[in-house]
Amino acid sequence: MAEDFAGFPREGLDFLAELPGYDKEWFAANRRPYEASVMLPAEAFVDALGERLQDEISHAIVSQPKVNGSISPINRDVRFSADKTPYKDHLLFRWWEGENKKLAPTLFVRLSPESVGFAAGSAFASVDRWRELIDEESSGAPLVAAIDRLTGRHDVDVAGAELKRVPAPYAQDHPRGDLLRHKMLQVRWPEPLPPDVVRPAFVDWCAERLDELAEVHRWLVGNL
Repeated sequence: MAEDFAGFPREGLDFLAELPGYDKEWFAANRRPYEASVMLPAEAFVDALGERLQDEISHAIVSQPKVNGSISPINRDVRFSADKTPYKDHLLFRWWEGENKKLAPTLFVRLSPESVGFAAGSAFASVDRWRELIDEESSGAPLVAAIDRLTGRHDVDVAGAELKRVPAPYAQDHPRGDLLRHKMLQVRWPEPLPPDVVRPAFVDWCAERLDELAEVHRWLVGNL
């Protein structure tokens, strides 16, 4: 339940900081403190923040307090990573809106021992549909305006521009050419870890930032 979240204990954050330096045998032997200081608070955090997002952004947002639901696995898929350490040093949380989790517009929180990252984004079921939306002034301009408002308040990174050039048939000097080069979208920024991370108020702090991303999230839900 939402009221169960009491903050992320300092010992859990310390556990995350040290985790990449250990192997699977060590992790198996220390599974109990991991569950107590990392996973139980993480599950309560998902519930608490998910409830806020449903109330404040959309009742349709999905919140699943489990691994491979709203909590990404702590183990790293080393097949596709230059980093071959078996475990991550952070927790990644997601709340999505739509039937297909892989394509659904999603709100993210990335918690590490030093920082917290916030993001809104989506994969594209159809890149052609995305380009049509960005090209059209009535749909493309509101998204740019929403991103610009965030850029004025945070150190925003707009990820997903995989193409080096604006794709044909659009002009290279298109006013939204940067977004036309995208094959996915994630609007994101990091912040230093706040003192409230160890207290229930951390949910309020995160909710305020994800509320700022609501305009981008709603654009993605309403258009893609």
